[in-house]
Amino acid sequence: FYKRFLHEIKMNLLPRDHAQFRSKDYWDTFFRKRGAKAFEWYGEYHELCGILHKYIKSTDAVLQIGCGNSTLAADLYDVGYRNIRSIDVSDVVIRQMTDQNKGRPDLIFEKMDAMNMDYEENRFNVVLDKGTLDALFTDDSPEVLKKIFKMFSEIERVLKVGGRYVCVSLLQPHIIQHVAHWFVDAGWPIRVLRCSEADLSKAPGDRIFPVFVVVATKFKKMEKMKPVVEISLASEGKLMRLEKATSLVDSVRGCQQFA
Repeated sequence: FYKRFLHEIKMNLLPRDHAQFRSKDYWDTFFRKRGAKAFEWYGEYHELCGILHKYIKSTDAVLQIGCGNSTLAADLYDVGYRNIRSIDVSDVVIRQMTDQNKGRPDLIFEKMDAMNMDYEENRFNVVLDKGTLDALFTDDSPEVLKKIFKMFSEIERVLKVGGRYVCVSLLQPHIIQHVAHWFVDAGWPIRVLRCSEADLSKAPGDRIFPVFVVVATKFKKMEKMKPVVEISLASEGKLMRLEKATSLVDSVRGCQQFA
């Protein structure tokens, strides 16, 4: 990922400051300059599918937020997933993806903001996020936190009870801090899995942050219910049960420090 990101610098595609990651105009320009060439955040499909297939059933109604020009929806479609909608704020990329996937008639690409979705409540089994959280969560200023929590609330609204928010992320310190506490406070079981396949595909010098997949399951909050918090340090590794959100934050940070 980092080698590819450095390549974007040469193409003058990186923003002047990280706040531009939250700008629609930036992404329109980004995708217009890249054209049809996909930009894959944090891993190719074959590196992530081992985890994704465990938590997304082929019969699930799936919503991918901030799809960009990733081939992820098409890759899932090609192995039998037929009920996938993908949204993005960029008009440019939605047109590109619609054109590129004309041969996949069940794939739907719509211009929409994940912080203000048009869908009805309890519609989807899975909300899939590959890099969108990280792109929006540039810091933990009050302005950014307001937007992130609005997105989490929208995800909660459109998911069915028992539905899953599946998020591929680097879980930088400020991100895991707020992700862990928001979902635990909401009463959702949360599981964090390290995606070792995505890590191993990178050169050792590029492994600044390991790649994780967060799986948060929508439950109705029950008073006095103990938090359900788990972590696995490998895709096929044993799940470890933790007592609270702060334990999850500490475990992820420890994994990052010794990666």
